Amino acid sequence: MSPEPDAPAPAPAARRWFDRLRGRRGSPAACELSVATEEGEPRYRPIDRRMVLRLAGRLKPYWRRYALGLVLGLLMIVLEMLGPTFMGAIINLASGYAAGTLRPMPSEQAAIARLAGLVGLWGLALAAALLIQRWTILIMVDAGERVQFDLRRELFAHLQRLSMSFYDRTRLGRIISRCTSDVNSLREVNVWGIDLVLKNALVTVVAAGMLYRTEPRLFLSVVWLAPVLFVLNRTYRRKAAVLQQQVREGFTRVSTNLAENITGVRVVTAFDRQVWNLGVFNSLQQRNTANNLQAARLTGVYQPLLSLVGFAGRAIILLYGGYLVAAGRIDRSIGVGSVVAAFLYWDWFMVPVVNFGNFYGQLMMAMAGAERIFSLLDTEPEVRDLPDARPLAPVRGHVRFEHVTFGYDPARPVLHDIDFEARPGQMVALVGPTGSGKSSIISLIARFYQPQRGRVLIDGHDIREVTAESLHRQTGLVLQSNYLFSGTVMDNIRYVRPQATDEQIAQAARDLGTYEAIMSLKEGFHTPVGERGANLSLGQRQLVCFTRAFVADPRIFLLDEATSAIDTATEQVVQRSLERLLHGRTTFVVAHRLSTIQRADLILVIEAGRIIERGTHWELLELAGRYAELYQQFARAID
Repeated sequence: MSPEPDAPAPAPAARRWFDRLRGRRGSPAACELSVATEEGEPRYRPIDRRMVLRLAGRLKPYWRRYALGLVLGLLMIVLEMLGPTFMGAIINLASGYAAGTLRPMPSEQAAIARLAGLVGLWGLALAAALLIQRWTILIMVDAGERVQFDLRRELFAHLQRLSMSFYDRTRLGRIISRCTSDVNSLREVNVWGIDLVLKNALVTVVAAGMLYRTEPRLFLSVVWLAPVLFVLNRTYRRKAAVLQQQVREGFTRVSTNLAENITGVRVVTAFDRQVWNLGVFNSLQQRNTANNLQAARLTGVYQPLLSLVGFAGRAIILLYGGYLVAAGRIDRSIGVGSVVAAFLYWDWFMVPVVNFGNFYGQLMMAMAGAERIFSLLDTEPEVRDLPDARPLAPVRGHVRFEHVTFGYDPARPVLHDIDFEARPGQMVALVGPTGSGKSSIISLIARFYQPQRGRVLIDGHDIREVTAESLHRQTGLVLQSNYLFSGTVMDNIRYVRPQATDEQIAQAARDLGTYEAIMSLKEGFHTPVGERGANLSLGQRQLVCFTRAFVADPRIFLLDEATSAIDTATEQVVQRSLERLLHGRTTFVVAHRLSTIQRADLILVIEAGRIIERGTHWELLELAGRYAELYQQFARAID
């Protein structure tokens, strides 16, 4: 779909990006490689032995199920492969009676009974094979789905442990892709991989052996096709490896773009970027479609070539077998049945070859998915508990920064030599221009990140030496833009204390001063908040988040622009409640509200990552420095 005629043309830089996405500049392979490198995608090795072993390790807990499924599957194959033998025996028996070579000639009823007996035995073998096939499917799918479940659970648990820095640099679409499409790409391998490889290998060997046993000369007439199949498969595997990697990367870019546009749909609509975004999405789709078509073209050559080789084998067996029978080099009473059996065993021999070709495509997708999944699982949290970390005992709230230097990129610090102390029960206000490092101080106290130099102490304990769980249980965080989960207001408040009763939550809201605001909602505490809180106004969301943090009963409150979305009247109610409720608790506030700043026991003025002034509101006004300037700006903004 092309942009509308009256839509503004993309800027030159954007047009170059479009061209690049569409592959107009350079070869498609070069474009794929450069994008993959820029986006940090690992380049995998096709059928990496290490990766196969890691995948096999996921199956180990369920080896008994897999073993039972394999035994049943192999038994089913043996029963099914009796078909050509039964058919050959029936044909030979019937042709022998017709030619008069079987003596004494039984009665018509006896001949029919013998033939019916062979057909009956064949039917019993097929019925048993079908019953066993049903058991095999149930057992193998059960084992494979358990592996899939374990993998999803491990991924989710690992994502919960990763540091904030990982989410800072990783796109949401890529994370979702790892947990959905990449995991799904492993399903066929986890469910049927071992079964398919072993059963098809057995079929190949048994079919070749039965073909040789049925008629060695017919076996020798087609055995030369095996090297042809080997070369054909080897060439296909080498080319398919590269194409499958491109297919997976193209799909991931489409998923990432889709997730970003859905997440930012309000911004897209507000700035009328629908046409532009559709053009970008279509370009990604075009590349993704081109990758899939290229892979399909390769398969479209490979599959017909396999069929051609299969047809060549059938033609050789029929022509050469017919010649042997017609020339009398095979006893005619058994020759026709032998040729038919050999024909069917050749088909049995070719089926695994086709299956292996199809499975290789699935295996390539699984290898690409496994590389991405294990790359994620191998990502170590940058902030994690030390081996000897101990739980943090109940704290009083004494916080100390000792000459802390920190940067999201260690080479570019955003905080320089931060040194201050907050005593229990104090409210510390962080003031400064945007980007000065205020929120970074809040994040360090919450141990979302760790400083490159210096220490953050709580009650004399270096927070790097305590468990994150015990630290987070004693801290409460409310941000300017908080997240609400799908469910009701009550569900979101109870999130921090699942055991809390409705009455306890309602009482906490009364104590905080948010009860009336929540009860004014359409269904009070049972009002659905919608996706990401879409059913509530920004101020209402903040009140819910504030109540949620208070229900957690933390010893240290971290408020990052927490009251910026609350109207003045509501804030006054909350502030009056906080005067009593925050007694004995240490509070760090990043705020631009004068009422919040004036109440602080300590104000830290941050600029360019450094503390340039500190003191109370009146002390800093008397200093007539940077804080006084900011205060005057705040006052003029209110006026």
